[in-house]
Amino acid sequence: MKRDIPDWLENWISIQDTPCDVVLTEERAGITGVEVKWGESSKDVSQMQLTMELTDPDIQCVWKPHLSPEEDMVVGDFVFRSPAIIFEKADSMFALIPDIDFLNEQRTAPHVMDYVDTERKLFYGLGHYEKTKHVYHRSVHKSIFLESGQTLFRFYLAEWKQTEGKRDFTPVVTFLWERFGKRKMAGNTSSLKDLEIYAKHAYDWAFNRWENVVWQEFEHNQKAVGGCVFIVRAAQSPGRGEENNWRERKSLWNQAWFSSLRSAYGYRLWGDKWNNPDMIRRAELAKNFALAAPQTNGLFPSVYWANAEQGWENGNWGHSDRRPEHHEEYGHLLDMSWTCLWMLKWYRDIEQNDDLLAYSKKYAERLLKLQHANGSFPAWVHEVTGKPSPYLFDSPETSMHVWLLSRLYSITEDDRFLEAAERGMEFVMKHIIPHGRWEDFELYWSCSRSWDGKKYGEKDKRSGLYNQCNFSIYWTAEALKELYAVTKEEEYLLEGEKVLAELSLYQAIWEPHYLGVPTLGGFGVMTSDDEWNDARHSLFALTYLDYFNLTGKEEYHCRGIWAMRASFYLMYCPENPLIKERYEKTFPHFGERDYGFEMENSHHGENDEFHTGEFTIFDWGNGSAASSLGEILVKGY
Repeated sequence: MKRDIPDWLENWISIQDTPCDVVLTEERAGITGVEVKWGESSKDVSQMQLTMELTDPDIQCVWKPHLSPEEDMVVGDFVFRSPAIIFEKADSMFALIPDIDFLNEQRTAPHVMDYVDTERKLFYGLGHYEKTKHVYHRSVHKSIFLESGQTLFRFYLAEWKQTEGKRDFTPVVTFLWERFGKRKMAGNTSSLKDLEIYAKHAYDWAFNRWENVVWQEFEHNQKAVGGCVFIVRAAQSPGRGEENNWRERKSLWNQAWFSSLRSAYGYRLWGDKWNNPDMIRRAELAKNFALAAPQTNGLFPSVYWANAEQGWENGNWGHSDRRPEHHEEYGHLLDMSWTCLWMLKWYRDIEQNDDLLAYSKKYAERLLKLQHANGSFPAWVHEVTGKPSPYLFDSPETSMHVWLLSRLYSITEDDRFLEAAERGMEFVMKHIIPHGRWEDFELYWSCSRSWDGKKYGEKDKRSGLYNQCNFSIYWTAEALKELYAVTKEEEYLLEGEKVLAELSLYQAIWEPHYLGVPTLGGFGVMTSDDEWNDARHSLFALTYLDYFNLTGKEEYHCRGIWAMRASFYLMYCPENPLIKERYEKTFPHFGERDYGFEMENSHHGENDEFHTGEFTIFDWGNGSAASSLGEILVKGY
């Protein structure tokens, strides 16, 4: 084995013996490019990795893109969006970063990497794996043919000294951006006007071609209300007799994911731009629906369920079922704060409707009473007793309430709201951000659920890291931005950029050929699931563009523009010929009538290439993407 490792690396790792030649391709200012070549005669192996041992007991792993809680699990290249494994000690940071250019051009076998804290071992190399347990990567024994002298893989080892503060991943994200992302994402960012056709497809699909399935309009307490139904299936394409074959119980939602009011805000903006009275009328009905949710001491439900005959008369209000067991009577404060935030956005940007402000203030008054002494807020509260749930008792969901209270302060100038917001953010900055404790409802009560290797409040034993979901990272970046807007305290903006760097590690800065669909700019979700192109990126796009407007940093502008573009990658329409072909292969009945149908993500839990999803959620897919595009093109960014 050839070894010519810089002295600085010995402060971090020692490379174990291997039948490979380790060649340095680059060495400058703490950046070392590593190329690994097969050093023996050609042969079949089941895996080949370069293993490194951490040399200092004070070195701590602070980030992996995926967790591997069982011994035969690895971090597979299926989750290499902005890939890195990051370590800290004292005032220095160290990272292993795959060479994704090499991976895309010369991937002869899947690439894997991992760090196992119990063994103090870091490795990178080749190895097959399969998906397991929704969703982790389990190593499998499968032949890999290695030729003598063949370059197997390349990666970078990088060090940054005198890094300020714990868990500031800005240097790593900057390296990934400058080395890989910039040349792919810096072009085609001048305008998004070419995306307007996608918004037209979305609205024509929901309000015309699929109207009888998607759009719901009815009388509730003697007032006209409306909205797009929670979820529809490809099988429900009109005219096939399957229109009432629902995937889940028929309902309308105003929840942290599925927000009817957020979508309506969008089609109200587009209705004004296109001079379309019908879209404006529908938006008014959706606003009425949000205000129709009955408040009890300020709290209110997030879902209206149809009756047993699938009708809306005598339906019932309730709470999101994305929750712990036995929480049927617990309201999720996150859903309420998100809904009220959009009421305030509507009030600020569209019309100063007194009902919107009064409803939000009534809720916020109750929210103030629920704040814990340490500044945090509970996640779930019993609607009768007011008792908080022990689950997510003090969590990063606090950031959502900080965001709302800061926005409410900007409108009312009521100091109580700002004081509560700052106390809430003090908790997040002290107890969440430095520890990467991004635990929110989606992390444990969605499709990727708790099990013995993934438990609320417990660190992953093999890495020493908390499980995390980027939804709470997003709320925190927004809350810090909002606090900066109302206080002009520079600390909030700087902390916000630090949080935004962690969020950026979930963004795809390349397009892996082995995924077979566009991915550039799209987002994953968490460290225990594996989606690409998830619908949340239409929200994240606005966050990056806001930070660009505050800082002038072009990287944020590019990331925001590409996140917005990614929001329409999975739409069934002529503008996406590859996706259109895949949909028609899966659903032969699809045609022009179905343009606008869009799955919420791709590659979710599948072992093979991209599979088209069989459902669309207007408020977490095509409608929500069109809403964000409306904010950019109509309201202006």
